Amino acid sequence: MILPSVVRVFFAIALSENTKNNLATYIDSLKKISRSKQIRWSKPENLHITLQFLAEVKGEHIDTMIQNVKKEIQQVIKPFQVSLRSIHLFPDPHRPRVIVVDVVPQDTLTRLSILIGSAIQKTGYEIDMRPFRAHMTIGRIKTVQTNALNFLAEADIPAASKIDVNEVVLFQSEPHPDGSHYVPLQRIELA
Repeated sequence: MILPSVVRVFFAIALSENTKNNLATYIDSLKKISRSKQIRWSKPENLHITLQFLAEVKGEHIDTMIQNVKKEIQQVIKPFQVSLRSIHLFPDPHRPRVIVVDVVPQDTLTRLSILIGSAIQKTGYEIDMRPFRAHMTIGRIKTVQTNALNFLAEADIPAASKIDVNEVVLFQSEPHPDGSHYVPLQRIELA
C-alpha cells in the first residue's frame, strides 16, 4: 500500500448502505426542524462509529499497525450487533461541539476500542486515554448558541434498526474544501 509520509487515520465500524440511507433521511428531518446555519450536518457517506483515531501516523507504519490490530481482535471479538439509542450534545450540553447518537452495547464496543488501542500502542503510537463512549457524529456545531439547539429536545431518535458488526475498517481521513473524505485502507474481519 502506497501512502503519503504522514496520514490521518481512524479505526471504525462502517455502516451498510441501507443504514446510511436511513440515517440520511433522519438527518434531513433534523435539518428541517433546526433551521440553523450553525450546524454542519454529516454527509451520509461519512457516517461511522469511531473506535480509535490517530491524527498523525507515518505511512510506513500502517501495515505493521494493521497486523497488530488483527492479532489483538481476531479470534477474540466475534461478530455482534449494535443499536442506536438517543441523540444528544457532546461533550456536554453547556459547551456542545457535536450532535451525536449514542450506540449500544457500550461494553462490547469499549472492549473492541481497548484492544485496538493496545495494538496501536504496540506499534509505537499514543492513544486517547479519555474514557471511550461509543457514538456516531451526525452534526458539528460551528457556533454555540444553546437556544438554537432547543429543537433537539423534540427530535425523535433514529429508527432502532440493528447494525451488524462483522469487521473493523481502517480509514484514511483526507481533508478537502467541502469537508473530509474517508477512504477505506483495510477491512479486518472479526472471528
